[in-house]
Amino acid sequence: MNDILRYSERIKQTELLGPGKRSVIWVFGCCFDCEGCIARNFRYGEHKEASPQEMAEWFLSNGTNELTISGGEPMLQAKALADTIELIRQTLDTGVIIYTGFVYDELLKKSVTEPDITRLLSQTDILIDGPYINEKDNNEPYRGSSNQRIIQLSGRYAETAEEYYSGTKGRRIEIILNDEKTMMVGVPAKEQAQIWQNIKALSENQQIL
Repeated sequence: MNDILRYSERIKQTELLGPGKRSVIWVFGCCFDCEGCIARNFRYGEHKEASPQEMAEWFLSNGTNELTISGGEPMLQAKALADTIELIRQTLDTGVIIYTGFVYDELLKKSVTEPDITRLLSQTDILIDGPYINEKDNNEPYRGSSNQRIIQLSGRYAETAEEYYSGTKGRRIEIILNDEKTMMVGVPAKEQAQIWQNIKALSENQQIL
C-alpha cells in the first residue's frame, strides 16, 4: 500500500455529487480529451500528493460517511484509490461513488489484465460512466451528458439513488471562495459554467473583494 495518490482538489463536506453529506476527491491526470470539459486543469499543471494512509486519515477526520471520487480519471490510479478505500472501511462503512470517463463494459474488459480495476470496482457502490460529450449535454442533473449512466454496483443506495438522481431539482452547484482557492462543486448547467468561468477570471485577476 505504498502507491502515492495524485489529486487536484478535495473537500471535506458537500451535499452534491451523491446522496447524503459527503467528501469529494478529484484525482489528477486524465487519458481523455473531452471537448468542453470544465476540469481540464485536473489533467495538466499542478497537483498534490498523498499516500493512501494519509488520504484515509483525512477522510475519517471529516465527519462524513460518504465519498465521491472524480477527476481527472480515477481508473488511472485504481491501486492507490482501492488501497485508500480499504483503509477507510477498516474503520467506517463508507459509501463510494466514482465518476469515470470509461464505459463500464470497457472497465470489465480492462479488469482481466488490471486486477486493481477489479478491486476498485468491487468497492464502488455507484459508477457514473462514460466520457463527456458536449453535444449530448442536456442539463440532466449529476451527469455531464446524456450518454453517461448511473450504475448501481451494490444495493447501498437502492432506496435513495432513484430520488436523488431523478432530476426534479435540476443541476445545482456550490462555488467556494476563500483565501486559498476558487472552485466549483457539482455538474453545472451551461449557463452556470459560464458564470463560473467569469468568477474564476475575476478571482485570478484579484478583482474579488
